[in-house]
Amino acid sequence: MSANPHHSFVVPHAVVGLLLLSAVACGTSDTTSPSVTNGAPGVGAPAQPSHPTNFPAPTGPARVFAYDHAFWAPQAYTTQSRFVLYDNHAFALQYPPPIGEYRGGYTETNAGISFDWEGWSSAGPWWASGTLSGDTLTVRYNMIMALSDFEDAVYTLVR
Repeated sequence: MSANPHHSFVVPHAVVGLLLLSAVACGTSDTTSPSVTNGAPGVGAPAQPSHPTNFPAPTGPARVFAYDHAFWAPQAYTTQSRFVLYDNHAFALQYPPPIGEYRGGYTETNAGISFDWEGWSSAGPWWASGTLSGDTLTVRYNMIMALSDFEDAVYTLVR
């Protein structure tokens, strides 16, 4: 069987799109985060969950959820994070210094939460969803945020 020079190898469009998206997300510094943020999550070694106490007190009535566990080996910054859901529908995803926090607004319907972030990326919008079940909040990020080192995780209400 001889090769036909008129046939070319065709790469599925989805694969090409993912490669381009990955290159854009990893090769640009256009990611913008809230002005009060000290930076994006960094790279660290997996660590056991810890619950830092050096977070600022919530600025109003709120529910605070501390990191509980992730779906795979998380980075150290994830194990030290927490979500603050303010009663006025603002939220903050907080990391200990020097990282800071990411803010936005949220919409809660039944047991679901949709997070609308102040941050964004030139690769596309940031988006995350949450599910409330008893005292736990499960958060899942879109691909744009996942490529920016945000990690899906479960958080537990702090009483």
